[in-house]
Amino acid sequence: MNIGILIFSEPRDEVFAGADQLVEAGQHAGHSVVKLYEPRLSFYESKIFHDGKLLPAFDVIISRPNFIEEPSLRTYAIQLLKDAGYPIVNGNVGFTWAKNKLTQHILFTEHHLPCPRWSIARKPDDAVVMAKKIGFPSIVKVAFGTHGKGVLLAKDEESLWPIVDYLGIRDGNPVIIEEFIAEAKSSDLRAFVIGGKVVAAMQRTAGEGDMRANTSNGGIGSIVELSEEERALAIRAADIFGLEIAGVDLIRSKRGTLILEINANPGFKELEAVTGLSIARKIIDYAVSTVSRQ
Repeated sequence: MNIGILIFSEPRDEVFAGADQLVEAGQHAGHSVVKLYEPRLSFYESKIFHDGKLLPAFDVIISRPNFIEEPSLRTYAIQLLKDAGYPIVNGNVGFTWAKNKLTQHILFTEHHLPCPRWSIARKPDDAVVMAKKIGFPSIVKVAFGTHGKGVLLAKDEESLWPIVDYLGIRDGNPVIIEEFIAEAKSSDLRAFVIGGKVVAAMQRTAGEGDMRANTSNGGIGSIVELSEEERALAIRAADIFGLEIAGVDLIRSKRGTLILEINANPGFKELEAVTGLSIARKIIDYAVSTVSRQ
């Protein structure tokens, strides 16, 4: 089977797409796997080109949206590929919703998904008022970020002011003020969902001197057993966002497990190391199974 891995960056920045692992897993399963770079796609009438050459036929393309900026300038590529008849895994509009943390929080609330208390504010002084309502310490999040970048801790009003003041000057975008779950002790859960099933999970614990549990920032992964309720929450979140492949971050609190974020381009290197499972192979196998169902 011919499989394309659609990476939303140039090769130098593809590390977080897990492309090499997917290529290796696909080839090991007997498939032909080719990397495609979204910046190198061009479109003319009904034809699609990659590096100036006509794009060949693919049985399926796996989308790995490894970008952090506003997604509206990226969606056209997916849509034009789909219009040309290319089947795409994780190509639904939900991947753009997942890229915007403001939209994430709104959808969590609309669909009654349990999450930490949160507020959105654009002006720094309004952000401080909202943080007082939520309580300190507070988490501050920017709208677009990944691997824990743009997630900050404000222990009190004095430490919050310079954070929101700087963010207001830097880009003027709204910020998210979120409840800090102290009882989680700087740890969270990553549930990896493929095709409506949780295929693997791990607990992530922040490294010394940091409160972010992301393994890309020094967090440490360990084996964890999810409850049925936690699995159902992760699956429901992925379904709401229309994601066939998703990393759902959960946190255990005094009032039950809450959802923190959903990731449309979840990394799996640490998860594979912790569980001993080949997540890359599971992604490939799922993509192949979607072709047989068409």
